[in-house]
Amino acid sequence: MHRLLNELHQDHVNLGRVLRILENQLGLLRAGADADIHVLGEIIDYVQSYPDLVHHPREDMIFAAYRARALPGIDVIERLMAEHRTLLDSTAQLKVSLEQWHCDSPMPREQVAGQIDDYLRLQWEHLNLEEGSIYGMLAEGLGEEDWAGIEAGLPPGSDPLFTDQMRRRYQNIYERVVESAY
Repeated sequence: MHRLLNELHQDHVNLGRVLRILENQLGLLRAGADADIHVLGEIIDYVQSYPDLVHHPREDMIFAAYRARALPGIDVIERLMAEHRTLLDSTAQLKVSLEQWHCDSPMPREQVAGQIDDYLRLQWEHLNLEEGSIYGMLAEGLGEEDWAGIEAGLPPGSDPLFTDQMRRRYQNIYERVVESAY
């Protein structure tokens, strides 16, 4: 498999770890306990800073190259590209809801929990679709010339949660990932 697909796969592994932390926070909310608002905020900031702004645009470039070759599976590629936009909007909406809830708005705990639950479902379904079939299809359908063109136009960036430089920014999430012995 091409190096870029391996990097994107690792991003999915990392995001999966973060989503499991979000699931744990959701469990606390559903049990009537207090979720850690700092962890929730860091999760949203992380998703907005890396998956939404770097990871998904990288995938979209690869998807566009595949689509340009008019290979089978374009309908799934189109769906995934649309889901990237939906996920971007969903993350922004969840951020607003969490901020309002944190500021003691009249938003019920159940409503926040439901929104987190919906968000998690969207994220997991998207990850599973990409990992389940699309990456293999991309590996088979794109040649070295395609990959060279993609690499030339990729936005820079690496996953900030798993680099020494940015670990402090996401300290609460990082500690929970380490605790879970990923």
